[in-house]
Amino acid sequence: MRGIQAFFPPARKEQAVSDNPSRLLLERWLDRKKRSFDLILTEVILDEYKEVLNRLRVRAAHTGNLIASLRRGGVLVQPWYSVEISPDPADDIFFAAAIAGKAKAIITSNPKHFPPVNGIRILSPKDALKENP
Repeated sequence: MRGIQAFFPPARKEQAVSDNPSRLLLERWLDRKKRSFDLILTEVILDEYKEVLNRLRVRAAHTGNLIASLRRGGVLVQPWYSVEISPDPADDIFFAAAIAGKAKAIITSNPKHFPPVNGIRILSPKDALKENP
């Protein structure tokens, strides 16, 4: 789980890592008994996660375990077309996955790059935790 701590640093330095909503949400998803939502992924998104974890210098074993868990438990989709929705073109892969996977929401800590589209709600990790107790 240390890799998860590095992947989702606290929003504020004084905030305890255990209180980090992104981390809590991911840990809840990783625990199959507590899982209350599907995680929609693509190979491109998994590659992005690997790159971020490597950049954060998370040990390869932790990265491999996390990516394997995401691949095993997630819903892998293959978007048939690209989209241009986000003000940050790098975030369009998440919209494409959400559309292909018929997602009801995108959970992000950066909502300014994620305008609501096609009925897909944009939730902060904190709001997602409230909706998925």
